Amino acid sequence: MKTGWKVALGALAGAAGVAYGRAMTARNRAIERPPMRDTNGEPYRIETITFSDGAMTEYVDVGDGSPIVWIPGADGPKETFRYQFPHFAKRHRLISADLRDDIDGEHEFDRLIDDVEELLDALGIDRCVLVAQSFGCAIALGFAARSPERLDGLVLANPVARISYEHLGFNRTALVPVAQRTTRYLPTWLGRAVARSVWSPLSVWIFDDSPGREALIDYSLETGGRTVDPKVSGRRVALLKGHDLTEDLWRIPVPTLVVKGPYDMYCPVSWALEIADGLPDASYVPIPGTGHCSHVSRPGAFNQVLESWLDRRLESADRAALQAGLEPDGGVA
Repeated sequence: MKTGWKVALGALAGAAGVAYGRAMTARNRAIERPPMRDTNGEPYRIETITFSDGAMTEYVDVGDGSPIVWIPGADGPKETFRYQFPHFAKRHRLISADLRDDIDGEHEFDRLIDDVEELLDALGIDRCVLVAQSFGCAIALGFAARSPERLDGLVLANPVARISYEHLGFNRTALVPVAQRTTRYLPTWLGRAVARSVWSPLSVWIFDDSPGREALIDYSLETGGRTVDPKVSGRRVALLKGHDLTEDLWRIPVPTLVVKGPYDMYCPVSWALEIADGLPDASYVPIPGTGHCSHVSRPGAFNQVLESWLDRRLESADRAALQAGLEPDGGVA
């Protein structure tokens, strides 16, 4: 009899767990990401692009001036740059697309690079500055190695050029999926409390204990980890396995800014320094007090660093144009 009760209770607990998991998954699918908005608080218009293989994704295209194309990290949402677009749209044309969801065993990492090329072609952009975050930096590096002539500049924020977890150690590696699951499947109030009290102090996954940690927690609950199926982001990252883009850095003569959060335990400082050292023309700038998502936790500081670099590039382009006897066009060369 006792054994029967144990089996019954186990089955009941299992059924309850499955029901709870399904309920949380349904909740996550119903979450609407906070939209990207202009300086007047109006949402930017969302467009769609269909790639050559039939996959579709959303993008935004706003502002006027020299174009800057933004590539998000493994979670893939363009909304990760919502703290940057209102600021830089005053002087530039800004484009950002979600990373494709349509990934299967037939795809290679180059497919993500193809998507960038097809987006530029579809929008009539011959040259641009490419800004990327985390996993998106691998895509940007791949594109820069393939088509450096199409880039006026490259900005790599908390970059990754190959997949490795050795730097995390066993304990921290084990904690990353736990942090991801508590973010995705706990009730919002509890997920927020755990992120504040556990993951942020330990700097696990995208979290850190910076002054902007609340923005990171909001991002994880409203934009990144919850609104993207973890299988999708996992398939994106899996495409990079077996690739080492540091081997092609010498082939990228594009002026590059490498931006780094010193508290980033997920993609360590050593990776960013290796990338900066391997590129022929790169500057390395840390964003003090930030971790893996500097553009979210301290957007003001991030934007200032990027804007200063862009201004220096503009001045260099104007001087080069004058020396060549051409009229400066105000673009970033």
